[in-house]
Amino acid sequence: MKVRTLLTTILALSFNLAQAQEELNSAMVFETYEWDFGLIEEADGPVQHTFRFVNISNNPIQIDNVATSCGCTTVLYSTQPVAGGEYGEITVAFDPARTEGKVLREVEVFTKDRHNYASIMITADVNPIPMGLDQIYPHLLAGTVKTNAKRCNFGYITQGETVSRVVRIANVGDKTSKISVITTGNRNGMSVECPESIGPQETVSIHITYTIPVGKDYFGMARDTVWVVADGAKSQEPIVVSALRIEKFDDSAPKPVMRIEPSYVDFGEETPGKIYKKTIVIGNSGNTDLIFRNVEPMEGTAISIRTGMVIKPGKKLKVTVAVTNSRQPHTTTMGSINLTTNDPTRPFRELRLQVDTK
Repeated sequence: MKVRTLLTTILALSFNLAQAQEELNSAMVFETYEWDFGLIEEADGPVQHTFRFVNISNNPIQIDNVATSCGCTTVLYSTQPVAGGEYGEITVAFDPARTEGKVLREVEVFTKDRHNYASIMITADVNPIPMGLDQIYPHLLAGTVKTNAKRCNFGYITQGETVSRVVRIANVGDKTSKISVITTGNRNGMSVECPESIGPQETVSIHITYTIPVGKDYFGMARDTVWVVADGAKSQEPIVVSALRIEKFDDSAPKPVMRIEPSYVDFGEETPGKIYKKTIVIGNSGNTDLIFRNVEPMEGTAISIRTGMVIKPGKKLKVTVAVTNSRQPHTTTMGSINLTTNDPTRPFRELRLQVDTK
């Protein structure tokens, strides 16, 4: 990785200052909001990078909480206040164990007063530890046919776009197997191509394609399943396929910027079997209307906004979120609410809810 010169750093920081004040209105301004570790070896273990930020306000700020998108990512930071004009640091570590290929992980940073927010990201390309066929494909589908992944996540797909992904399967046995697939159909624009057979100790590809229709009913997360059939036996579990359906954005057009305070809601410890509510704030710090294209509460959760609602530029909306606590004592209930908007920076956001039973 190249070390930037002092002049480049100053220019980049100046740009980020202007960008942050315009788009995020946050006192925490980072020298960089993304870091790419490049190609790393799984065998070498965790890697880490320290993100530096400056407090551009006149008041001290104090980091109160961070939320990571995966348990493979850990964060080290100080909870001591950072005075105006002073620098702070957040060190993000990534453990590549049991990962392969391109990965992206997000860390959301919240201050104690909840007035300042930042999102930083790390990326890496993981070269896995070499293993035998049986270890490379650990998930049994049917018979002697196994796969290396029970999920196929497409990420963002623009309406009207066609995108394909490949799921690799292997026959770890000593005889040829006839294979086919059963799917949930074409309701979300998914199609699947599968070979008719797979030889002993052979690997083949199942091609999964999404062609996302255009229209108001095709926003948000698409979920589908692919069941593999080997020699007439259906797999006990499906390959779960998902895609985040968004609109086509014009980079030159005015854009909204959604702010959620907080995006992780901890209800604390409560009585089992009851519904608990809290108020959060969703704002639009952009320069055009923020439109909720799809609002999808997961089972056991609820939210007071609906698909089609609009937040005007510079406005904030008090929103009620709710979660139903488990009836079992001494357990943790996790919930989520998916929001798809016309914010081109992050068109899909997940509100996370947690409540513990007494």
